[in-house]
Amino acid sequence: MAKYSYELKKKIVEEYLCGKTSYQALAMKYQIEKSVLRLWISNYKNYGDEGLMRSRNNRAYSVEFKLEAITRYETSECSYRQLALELGLTNPSMIVNWRRQYREKGIEGLLPHKRGRPVTKKNDHNQPPKTVKKSESIDASTREALENRIKELEAENRKLTIQKMFWEQLRSLEKEEAMNKRRRLSPNSENNSN
Repeated sequence: MAKYSYELKKKIVEEYLCGKTSYQALAMKYQIEKSVLRLWISNYKNYGDEGLMRSRNNRAYSVEFKLEAITRYETSECSYRQLALELGLTNPSMIVNWRRQYREKGIEGLLPHKRGRPVTKKNDHNQPPKTVKKSESIDASTREALENRIKELEAENRKLTIQKMFWEQLRSLEKEEAMNKRRRLSPNSENNSN
């Protein structure tokens, strides 16, 4: 994805908020995807100018925060964008990436990892860098705490899933009852029954 300047983002957002143009027109004019424009406008409405600025300090999120985000997405009916706004994230795709990493690698996928090339000693140019075993990447107490937290979240997830199913069923029954009531009160239904 191309990186756009704050000034351009602000100009486009203000142009849209004036009410004189649409997402479609702006997308065509500036050759930018409509979804990107929607994100900028949403971020601007929720965070002001800070929502349009690129974050230079790649903030690190805890494993617990990531698990909470994943669980909230999976147990609620909100979109990635809505959840990102609730959590104070300006980029909803972070939640998408966390879910994918969690599905592929489990809790290990959510742990912070070093970026870039591994450091090599000046004298040992021909020797491969040491590799760290996955089992050594987190200590036993942290692993146990995280596994307990996962169990708690899974139990809460089951509970919320059951509650969601209950409310959906109730909503369905209420809707059905309202339709039946309308049919009984409708003048056409009296003519059809005669």
